[in-house]
Amino acid sequence: MIVLHCTGMADTAAARARLCDPAAEVSAHWLVLEDGRTEALVPEDRRAWHAGAGSWCGRSDVNSHSIGVEIANPGDCPFPAAQMDSVERLLARIMTRWSIPAQRVIAHSDMAPDRKTDPGPRFDWRRLARGGLALWADDPGSGDADPLGKTLDALGYPPGAPPNRLRAFRLRHRHWGRGPECAADRRTAAALLALISGREKPMLIYKIFRQSEWQALSAAGRTDGAPVDLQDGFIHFSTAEQAPGTLQRHFPGETGLQLVACDTDILGNALRWEPSRGGALFPHLYRPLDLADVLWSRPIPDGAINLPLENRA
Repeated sequence: MIVLHCTGMADTAAARARLCDPAAEVSAHWLVLEDGRTEALVPEDRRAWHAGAGSWCGRSDVNSHSIGVEIANPGDCPFPAAQMDSVERLLARIMTRWSIPAQRVIAHSDMAPDRKTDPGPRFDWRRLARGGLALWADDPGSGDADPLGKTLDALGYPPGAPPNRLRAFRLRHRHWGRGPECAADRRTAAALLALISGREKPMLIYKIFRQSEWQALSAAGRTDGAPVDLQDGFIHFSTAEQAPGTLQRHFPGETGLQLVACDTDILGNALRWEPSRGGALFPHLYRPLDLADVLWSRPIPDGAINLPLENRA
């Protein structure tokens, strides 16, 4: 996931100094300056100390499963257009590299509603959503919906004091809201949940194993891949569209092959999308593959891969 923060400090120099000070025990992967420049502070495949206590979708160690983006802003000022342009470009690149869907781009206040309020009410989440970089749902109109607490649980918000959860939800989705929980809060939350439900089909990627390789994985429960994977330093995968070409190029005439399917969400941040054959982006796994990562496996008959449409989502 990606967690968006604002620095909450008077100037960028002070924020940068704090983020780079080991004694402060706080860091982030990226810093976005007011003029739109970006600074990489921690490699994306390393753990940064940006999230702190909290959780999202039941995952409490957010630091180990997220990329933190600090946006230079004292917390009570508009975010300049050049800075928002840069945030959009940066998010698009990160989401592509790590296969992060829009519903996994969250505010610091989302995952820590009892103690955090950033990036705050002036941050333009609706703009990000128009570019497919976050979720937003306008109030869908009249009527009512399930109690807000139940829907916030389903959206991924952690347990906490109801007033603090309501505040965090409004900071992100209805910053103009005031007073106790109301029908508009409930309708908006329900609309967001419907959006997520419509996007929750897993994205499957595929690995072709020779029979001996598949048997070794089945017996040991873990593999570093085929010889070519060991040579390249990562495990090669293919999308549904790429898998037939991989079979034809790298396994011509071979029999006894096994096709393995994995969910990109399960593989997590160790999965990267990098240029390969013909310049296309291919999924590469930079960690061992566990048998528990495998959704299903099946023999490849007659040297052809025929995947049903639902497996291409």
